[in-house]
Amino acid sequence: MDVERAIEVLEWWVDTAKRASGGYDGALSPQSPGFKALQAREDQTRRVLAAVQGSSVLPDLLVGALYEDEYYVGSGIREAEYALGKLRTDSETRAILGSPAPTMKADALHPIIWQAASKHWEVGHFSAAVQRAATMLNADIQDRVGRHDVSDTVLMQQTFSEKAPEPDKPRLRWPGADSDLTVKAMRQGILNLSQGVFLAIRNPATHSTEDMERQEALEQLATLSILARWIDRCELVSV
Repeated sequence: MDVERAIEVLEWWVDTAKRASGGYDGALSPQSPGFKALQAREDQTRRVLAAVQGSSVLPDLLVGALYEDEYYVGSGIREAEYALGKLRTDSETRAILGSPAPTMKADALHPIIWQAASKHWEVGHFSAAVQRAATMLNADIQDRVGRHDVSDTVLMQQTFSEKAPEPDKPRLRWPGADSDLTVKAMRQGILNLSQGVFLAIRNPATHSTEDMERQEALEQLATLSILARWIDRCELVSV
């Protein structure tokens, strides 16, 4: 919405209607000065008002009298003035109320992720928080499959491989029938995501000399967290 133009439209209506009717409680006849100008702008003003109010119903501005050839404008003036106040104070009101967007609590992330990251996070070392969380996720997967001979991307490739398990190389599998398309998709997705996490999240966090921004770090921790939650639901499949 063009707020400035909407304000102009509503201000014009309020000023013109007040002058033509003599105030809130005055009435107009089709012969009254200003009536035709109001009538010509009525549709536009009604649509602007409805948009400001967030309503699909167009408000009445020229309300016909029941038994006389007159029109009342008082209620329409009041509605337009209310809408003007809303438009003029909207940015201030939003600043007071804050964003309606949902927020995410870091301490509600998967326990492995947040417990590993929290100490670094509290002192503002965001890259270190991400690196530590990824390291602990790697260690958790190693413990689950009983393997400490491989780690990071190679561990993910072998742990979530769609191939049958081998001696000393068990797999973690999303539960369900092998023929189920959703199960297949989840298994492939976890395989791909787990490798991507260690290539694109842990590796840069470990080797970069610059600390990342707080928001980016939180998003990366959230990615690690959802992977950790999916892994919790996986089943260990051995030879």
